[in-house]
Amino acid sequence: MQNNTVLIHARQMLTMPDVVEQLRDYDPQGDVEARDEAIAGVVHDAGILIKGGKIAWLGPWAERPKGSDKGGVFETGVVTPGWIDCHTHALFAGERSAEFALRNAGRSYLEILESGGGILNTVDAVRATSRKQLADELGARIFDSVRLGVTTLEVKSGYGLTTDDELKSLRAIADVASDVPCELVACFLGAHAIPREYRERRAAYVDLVCKEMIPKVKESQLANYCDVFCDRGAFDAAEAERILVAGQEHGLIARIHADELSNAGAAMLAARLGAASADHLEHTPDDAILAMSKAGVTGVLMPAVNLFLNTLDHLAPARKLLNAGCEIAVATDFNPGSAMTQDLGLMLTLACTLYKLTPGEALRSVTLGAARALRRDDIGRLRVGTRANLAMFDVPHYRYIPYHFGKSHVEGVIYDGEFVYWTEDEPID
Repeated sequence: MQNNTVLIHARQMLTMPDVVEQLRDYDPQGDVEARDEAIAGVVHDAGILIKGGKIAWLGPWAERPKGSDKGGVFETGVVTPGWIDCHTHALFAGERSAEFALRNAGRSYLEILESGGGILNTVDAVRATSRKQLADELGARIFDSVRLGVTTLEVKSGYGLTTDDELKSLRAIADVASDVPCELVACFLGAHAIPREYRERRAAYVDLVCKEMIPKVKESQLANYCDVFCDRGAFDAAEAERILVAGQEHGLIARIHADELSNAGAAMLAARLGAASADHLEHTPDDAILAMSKAGVTGVLMPAVNLFLNTLDHLAPARKLLNAGCEIAVATDFNPGSAMTQDLGLMLTLACTLYKLTPGEALRSVTLGAARALRRDDIGRLRVGTRANLAMFDVPHYRYIPYHFGKSHVEGVIYDGEFVYWTEDEPID
């Protein structure tokens, strides 16, 4: 259904302020609700008017523009900015349920990776899959994410690990981008793992990434970001620095898989290079957290990995990041090996229960925080004049979203001012 003008009436609207001093000041014995409302920019009994794909007005319902409700009103419980899943590997082929069984039998993720499995098994599948098939499978997955409230989805390459297969993956993302009701943000991850054929020639593969892959990615304009998996079993800090600097020299924004399996010095590298984000952070030390804060690096946390890999004894330091002044984001890390889920709502529950985030902090982390992980200021918040990307929830209160887990509460999604998902026959009464 298409509407040039849409008016929404919500019990609560979460606008997501740009600067919130309360993020650095958390007292669990204090007025947590008042703090959360400040963090999320809550407006009670609120309205939003959308015209021409933009937010034309927002504020208290009683102050809505005269005559704005003549075309009908969408009644909802809670409205937030459209959710942003800022770290995924949604472009893949095949599945790895056999590894899931191996891990449950006692094999670790790192053992499987270092024995030549893990990521490299998906690499084999992607290399054997056509660009069209990759695009078709990605498209189906995107619609699942949209139904869960997502209006912006970051998608990485990284399962090709040859120049042709990395470009094939990025082109598959571009192929589907215009056909889905969601913005796709492509990220080049040629440095996801050392491919088998380069196992004894690591330096040659780093050369390939820096001297051939990155220039061709830039020339083809298929991605604006360059990522590296910097950790034990993948790339060390020196290799990661060389790759990210090469990307920056070609105008690609640096992001990094940081310190998931060990303290690899990746978060400190992210700070030194001014990366947009450092992602995972389970083994990041305190001095690197402070360096990230000073450099404006967003910490991206992915609790599904800890649950799926049973690494709950090494959680990302969410509260330390916030106390240090870092913005944080929460993402699914959707991938076939370590986080086979697209449920960003479940990530909110895990962020609250495992990291002890408040509901307001968690919701900020999939909106404004996730936008900052992508260095974007046009999404993740509700402002007059900004793109109308919204998610609407059939709940009595915003804190109910992470509280009642295992169920999607999404009743409507608007992308660039148009309804792209709704649960009723007609979204407007």
